[in-house]
Amino acid sequence: MKKKLGLLALTAVMALSMTACGSKSSENESGNAQTGSSNTAANEQTAENATDELKPEPGAELTLWTKKDDFVVQSIAEFEKKYNVKVKLEDVFYTETVDRLKTDGPAGLGADLIVFGHDRLGDAVKSGIVLPNDYFEEDAKASNIKTAVDALTYDGIMYGYPQYLYTYALYVNDDLVKGAKLDTWDEVKAVAKPLTDVKNNKYGFMFEGTGASLFFDYSFMAGYGGYVFGKEGTDKNDVGVNNEGAVKGMEFFRSIKDILPLKLTDLTRDVKDGLWQDGKVAINMDGSWNMGPAKKLPFKVRVVPLPVMTEGKSPVAFAGVSGYFVTAYTKYPNAAKLFAHFMTTKEAQIKNYQVTGVIPVASGMDETNEVFKDDPMMQGFMKQIKNTQHMPSIPEMNYFWESMTPALEQIWNGADIKATLDKAAEKMKTNIAASK
Repeated sequence: MKKKLGLLALTAVMALSMTACGSKSSENESGNAQTGSSNTAANEQTAENATDELKPEPGAELTLWTKKDDFVVQSIAEFEKKYNVKVKLEDVFYTETVDRLKTDGPAGLGADLIVFGHDRLGDAVKSGIVLPNDYFEEDAKASNIKTAVDALTYDGIMYGYPQYLYTYALYVNDDLVKGAKLDTWDEVKAVAKPLTDVKNNKYGFMFEGTGASLFFDYSFMAGYGGYVFGKEGTDKNDVGVNNEGAVKGMEFFRSIKDILPLKLTDLTRDVKDGLWQDGKVAINMDGSWNMGPAKKLPFKVRVVPLPVMTEGKSPVAFAGVSGYFVTAYTKYPNAAKLFAHFMTTKEAQIKNYQVTGVIPVASGMDETNEVFKDDPMMQGFMKQIKNTQHMPSIPEMNYFWESMTPALEQIWNGADIKATLDKAAEKMKTNIAASK
């Protein structure tokens, strides 16, 4: 029931086996895919020619919704200078862009480009709010690992422009933890408990309890055999959020309250990030997108994979591919396509990693690559990536988030786990049936 992402570890094996499939420009006469390294020059030339052919509309101005960071700000300035197209950046977190566009787009307030994770792709396509990646499709397929291309493809049509892979692990403040072994959750609890002092706002361990909480905490369910949808996330009629493994996962989830005695509603992203940055959290369960900021903190930080739970089971982290998408509401599709491509070339992905620390999905970026082979945080995430699972991207995935998010809070607060999961599963099935 689980789709493992071992190949998403960006290993040398992946680099060889997951080169650009499906691209005419990356096939030899016998139809076999060439390796990414042997085709790099050709890909770069193709991209250059394509860019030269596509021209932005006269007077084009673009609005972009994405999380504001140094890479995005710097890249916008470069794009504006190169193409003489003004880009307005609105700081919208990637989990919010699709839903906001559904309401703001028809009202004439939508963006030309948005960024989101592949799990929302089916919903976005079904809602008719994104355009296919047509002009740069061949280049995107030739320049990125096949898993990333597949993640941003729906019903055989590629919509997204791949930019990075994301998952999560444990960030460790070694000024507090002092190199302690954290291979199991028993070890995490033993280290975290004496460091927890609620009165003085100090915590041995913390995760996000609102917003993206389910993204992180699903890992406990998956580790014991729970799942969202069957057939590797494609069978909407096979819901697994209330099976025996899911129940065990939620039992473990609630046991973490022993070292984190707070309400989930108090564990907002801003609260957690603020305490972590102030050195008041020893072990922080967080996403790979925060590697860049973590490297700038005034204390020593390491990254370790999610530790082993009971029965020797390891959490299976959700993983996703983030991409740029041109919206159906843009008045300047040429300019928007140029910008999406500009932000996601291999060169741009490397720069994004260097500035923010995100994990590139360009072909050939395995862990031995000179760009980040000596990056210990990246190596920590590489280990975690070997035990991850693709988020389903069918439209019905939206019902998982809607139904299971409130269930987490109820379970954390002491509700009967099996009954709560049964109710969430039934709600998912009811919504799925009603959407047919």
